[in-house]
Amino acid sequence: MTTAVTGAIPMYEQIELFKNYITRLKGIVGEEEAKKILGGAFIIVSSGTNDLVFNYYDIPTRRYQFNTISGYHDFLLNSLQSFVQELYNLGGRLMAIAGLPPIGCLPIQIVTRYGSSGNLACLEDQNSDCQTFNKKLKRLLTQLQPKLPGSRIIYADIYDPLSDMVSQPQKYGFVETHRGCCGTGVVEAGSTCNKVTPTCGNASRFMFWDAIHPSESAYKFLTEYLEKSVFSQFNSI
Repeated sequence: MTTAVTGAIPMYEQIELFKNYITRLKGIVGEEEAKKILGGAFIIVSSGTNDLVFNYYDIPTRRYQFNTISGYHDFLLNSLQSFVQELYNLGGRLMAIAGLPPIGCLPIQIVTRYGSSGNLACLEDQNSDCQTFNKKLKRLLTQLQPKLPGSRIIYADIYDPLSDMVSQPQKYGFVETHRGCCGTGVVEAGSTCNKVTPTCGNASRFMFWDAIHPSESAYKFLTEYLEKSVFSQFNSI
């Protein structure tokens, strides 16, 4: 899913780019071989994080549009379902759909609520919203699977492993879970983390690289978790 605030490529443009790739692929290997390649490709879809962080919580455009968070969840899930259906129509068969992380534990969300010198606890209301969304997503994928013959669509849980890193940092070698390695660690993200921005010196001890994104070490632990819980389910195909 995407958001206009970050300048990300909209979902419909991503589909158009995928169609262009398919056309080029068919021109190189032929239609039948292209169909095999697409059918064996592993597609990963990340769903909803930016939509909630930017469009609902921090810049409340969607909050003014929807009466409840549940209504916004349903809007996002309907968009996701259409996106997955389109990927299937174009030949995609093996998909892992990632749910939401514990958004309430992102440094930028904590500082937005409490200020840079305030409470360092995760925002449980936002985390609860994420858990509700993830339950709806799992239910949707269960319902969607039988409607897409020959496909394998699996929910990828990123909430639990990231939540565990926050609650048990010593287990992963982290000493800081509420502040990023880059700059102040509470507001910087993306281009504001650059060669002139000071860093912590040892990013492996930080769960977050900046105010939004996990560090390389956190991604490593997350990948290992997903390899065991999700990717292994595709090995027999």
